[in-house]
Amino acid sequence: MKNKAFSYINITPLVDVMLVLLVIFMVTTPMLVKGIKVNLPKTHSGATKIEKKDIIISIDKNGNFYVDKVKITPDALKDYLKAHRGKTVIIKSDKRVEYGVVVKLIDIVKSVGIIRVGLATQPKQ
Repeated sequence: MKNKAFSYINITPLVDVMLVLLVIFMVTTPMLVKGIKVNLPKTHSGATKIEKKDIIISIDKNGNFYVDKVKITPDALKDYLKAHRGKTVIIKSDKRVEYGVVVKLIDIVKSVGIIRVGLATQPKQ
């Protein structure tokens, strides 16, 4: 009986690795959203669907513009957008930002020929 063949595969280590990978993906996925963290306005219509290829322009509570997490001036932003025509722009504005600042950003985006502009919101709970 000591020389009996080993006839099954132990999958416990495989399951352990899969669970660790699952936890890693669950933790890192929310961090993949581009842009700085701002306090988005809450709406009943739900969250804005943001795709990886979209350009995210954030406006902090002081009215500063950011592309991804890099602060940018309006003139530099215009040049950046000219180089990325044809993409969708998502504006993530802090809810305390004045309406005129958001309109100024939309005007910059439209002036370079980008017509697909979205406003990021957060679902109201």
